[in-house]
Amino acid sequence: AAGSVCFVRNTMSTPPAVYCTSEDRGERRIDRFNDDVMAGIALGEVREFQVRGWNGEKVQMWAIYPPDFDPRKKWPLLHNIHGGPHGIWGDNFHFRWNNHAFAAQGYVVVCVNFHGSSSFGQRFLESIDGEWGKRELADVEAGTDFMLREGYIDRRRLTAAGGSYGGHMVAWMNGHTDRYKAFVCHAGCFDWVAMFSDDAWYWAPKELGAYYWDDPAKVDRQNPRARVARMKTPTLVMHGLLDYRVPDAQGLAYYNTLKAKGVPARLVFFPDENHWIVKPQNSRLWYREFFDWLGRHAPHGGKRRK
Repeated sequence: AAGSVCFVRNTMSTPPAVYCTSEDRGERRIDRFNDDVMAGIALGEVREFQVRGWNGEKVQMWAIYPPDFDPRKKWPLLHNIHGGPHGIWGDNFHFRWNNHAFAAQGYVVVCVNFHGSSSFGQRFLESIDGEWGKRELADVEAGTDFMLREGYIDRRRLTAAGGSYGGHMVAWMNGHTDRYKAFVCHAGCFDWVAMFSDDAWYWAPKELGAYYWDDPAKVDRQNPRARVARMKTPTLVMHGLLDYRVPDAQGLAYYNTLKAKGVPARLVFFPDENHWIVKPQNSRLWYREFFDWLGRHAPHGGKRRK
């Protein structure tokens, strides 16, 4: 109206705020809802990197540092792996998986926009079709290697967490590498055959490249369940009973499998939540369990180099 456009803007370090722009006055912020809250919160630096991932191809990676970050110390690393898989870690403020909240606990947090992520072109997005896990794992591992070369990451305190397809990825990683000290799997896809009970059963076979009855070997090549024999990394499994995108049986099966194998595991189950944890007190519990698990296996904070 009146030649003005109003919009909401956020970044990884600033929660949503309302702005208005017009020809006569330019751009201006017109709300101050969160100023008092944010004034008392110290945030660390956010950096953007380009990493050589699968096949030497460039992938974007964000790094979020603790407010008291000192590069002369050694810090634990936390991968925050996005879902989708055709999602993205953009420069935006996330309330359920807040990177600054993670970093403030004393972790250097990295977010890799692996092959399959959106916003980098259709070819990049579709590059993982029929080979889920392959390029994504190479990109995540390249992110770890890149950060280790920076010199301030403690290779004895590497961790990773993800939800939905990100949960699939940490389960996939559990069957492919043992260099991480702990995983957090939230609403993760554990078995693509059993995922036929979800509300998008028709979609995954198109991405996997086959129905499980037509080509079970092809599906299993992309299936965390098929790598169970190699899994030994301690894992926190979190899931909601009302999750129809990744039914709760996925999390229960993964947890029970790890327990049966003698792998340290903990289950946090929300009977009143769906694919997302959205109730305030449940969110507080979620974060508390998240931090307790990581702290138990990869203690937070910078340590003086020996």
